[in-house]
Amino acid sequence: MGRKVKIVATLGPATDNKKRVSQLMNAGVNVFRLNFSYGTHESHLKSFQLIRTTAAELGKNVAVMQDICGPKIRIKGMKDIREVNKGDHLVMAKEPDGEVFSITYPHIIDQLNEGDEVYFADGTVKSKVEKKKDDTLVLRAITSGQLREGKGVNIPKSGIKMSALTEKDKADLKFAAKIGIDIVAVSFVETPEDVLEARKILSDNGSDAWIIAKIERKSALKNLDAILNVTDGIMVARGDLGVEAGIFSVPGLQKEMIKKANERALPVITATQMLTSMLHSASPTRAEISDIANAVYDGTDAVMLSDETAVGSFPVEAVEVMVKTLMDTQNHLPKIKKIKPDKTEGFAHAAAEISGDVPCKAIVSFTTSGYTVRQIAKFRPRKPLYAVTFDEKVGHRMALVWGVERVFVIGLDISENRMIYQFLQQADMQAEYIVTMGSHSGVKGSTNMVRLLDDTARKKIFERFGGK
Repeated sequence: MGRKVKIVATLGPATDNKKRVSQLMNAGVNVFRLNFSYGTHESHLKSFQLIRTTAAELGKNVAVMQDICGPKIRIKGMKDIREVNKGDHLVMAKEPDGEVFSITYPHIIDQLNEGDEVYFADGTVKSKVEKKKDDTLVLRAITSGQLREGKGVNIPKSGIKMSALTEKDKADLKFAAKIGIDIVAVSFVETPEDVLEARKILSDNGSDAWIIAKIERKSALKNLDAILNVTDGIMVARGDLGVEAGIFSVPGLQKEMIKKANERALPVITATQMLTSMLHSASPTRAEISDIANAVYDGTDAVMLSDETAVGSFPVEAVEVMVKTLMDTQNHLPKIKKIKPDKTEGFAHAAAEISGDVPCKAIVSFTTSGYTVRQIAKFRPRKPLYAVTFDEKVGHRMALVWGVERVFVIGLDISENRMIYQFLQQADMQAEYIVTMGSHSGVKGSTNMVRLLDDTARKKIFERFGGK
């Protein structure tokens, strides 16, 4: 049984070269994340081309995911590193001046009032607004820590108004559409409109890339169902989410988000600090292995490495640890996930069920958009999933979907048997398969058939189309 859960790895200074990309692909990376909080369009284009070229040389099907910055609030105008002790007073204003510092989105100061909390540096320094006068806030530190220019700022107060897409994000989305990015992760999504705005920019520029909504704000949790109705997947972004919702709430929220995504057959990525110790150590902690395993038990489609592969000292080893953990953990999963299918999922559910009862090598899904493959993956069958598509871009995106072990790109044809023949020419001609297809080739959502491709059926197809 091949690996079911996928691995997303962030490219960065430690890995952005031919040797490392090759090693990461061979180790098991399925999706490469390009973090647009850093770098230029020129540098990201080089990385994108490097991934594509290397994948072609190694015969690997991988996806490239753009992660746009979103309105990340950061400290601005703090000239020196500042040690903060509990009880200290900090002064924040719209304009920095000497000891008075500001933030990258100073208009937020208007929305804060006395008693509101402001967190800095991933929540390590917590403060409360003690006084407000005009454009200036006096904050009292309630924890100790260190502050410096560029450190992140989180405001747990609900109702803070910020657009999910900055002008930089909009330019980055247009760039992604131009070069052919497969998947886009949108940061700090709060409402379904944030996803729709990003989709319109992509669509207007000729891209149908999947959108992954990063859930990292409390307001997003309130709108989660509506967001799930318009997105192609979600990321459980546990860093900022932990700061805003409280770290003790994150495990439960993770389970809830994954469950809801699973029910809708949407890919979900679990991210942040999965192997942080491997930034500087060749071995993980037992707690980290348990964290990865629990994400698998929760139902995640993919797990993500950030700093571990971007700037860590052991990027390849981190991927290898992920692979070993995922492979061992999936042995303890049930043979099929007991989820009641909705009215559109009957054929996908049937394929998953039959594959557990009938000897076959894999479930083969002929798909135009990847939707049927996602539906089959929803039921978590033990047998491998093969995606057969007419669109190479769709094939790339399948790298994120649970259980998809191989992708085949064939020519579009009105004949079902001729398409199966094309698939068999690239696959094991002697094996038996469970096949799902649609009566209208190339039409999204037309899957209406499940069949067993056994020895008799294969012989008839090869006799008809010249095979032996």
